[in-house]
Amino acid sequence: MRIQAVVAAWGVAVLMGSPVAEAQTFAPPQLEAVASSREAIAPSQDPPSQDDESAVRKLLRDEWDDYKNFFSWANAIWLGVGGAVSLGLHPLDQDVHEAALDAGTPTLWGGDTYGSQKFQVPVAIGVWVVGHAAGSDRLAATGRDLLRAQIAVFSWTNAIKWAVRRTRPNGDPRSFPSGHSSASFATAAVLLEQYGWKAGVPALAAAAYTAASRVTADQHWLSDVAFGAALGMVCGRTVTVRLRNRRVTISPVVQDHAAIVMFTVLQ
Repeated sequence: MRIQAVVAAWGVAVLMGSPVAEAQTFAPPQLEAVASSREAIAPSQDPPSQDDESAVRKLLRDEWDDYKNFFSWANAIWLGVGGAVSLGLHPLDQDVHEAALDAGTPTLWGGDTYGSQKFQVPVAIGVWVVGHAAGSDRLAATGRDLLRAQIAVFSWTNAIKWAVRRTRPNGDPRSFPSGHSSASFATAAVLLEQYGWKAGVPALAAAAYTAASRVTADQHWLSDVAFGAALGMVCGRTVTVRLRNRRVTISPVVQDHAAIVMFTVLQ
């Protein structure tokens, strides 16, 4: 029995030292190496990040909602008042135009640039990007709203321009409504909703300045800029409708022998 135990022990020792045993011993590291190489290759095979694509899809979806929300009673009132003011100013168009020419009114510097969407759209995108990079949800939302407002303004302004086909005072086509006025007042409406009068009043002043510059530059009639202002305000208010639909809940909280009233803003 002792001899058999020794022989068995010797056989196990030989088996563990044999090539077969070595192959079995080194097999796991080889498998680990293959698994590690696959893991190293895997990241390069993954699809690119979808963050940008998702942001674009969400923007397009929100734009579709903006077009639907454009048709509301509140917007109808704004456009109705704007249309009435524009119609009331229409008899004065020629007189204001001639008075501006006779007085030699100089072109108001900067109005053409500020009201152009070549300026407004990049600024909106820049505010969005900076707000996102800085981690400011409010600033990023402001930039996004500004961009949505400019897209809406471009659509509705040009649709009306092509439908009305009014000649400009300088003889060029598509005068009504003023695109510079609608773009600048849309920006003012967004800033007014996002930050209140502190940002809204300067933006409204800049928009009024832009509208006046279009009349003195012989680019638009007075009634053009009046309705353009109303259209811009409507577009800006449409993309920020969620800010006016907030609900505030008030709930008491008692903790550690202290009573606290909690205000929660729901969107």
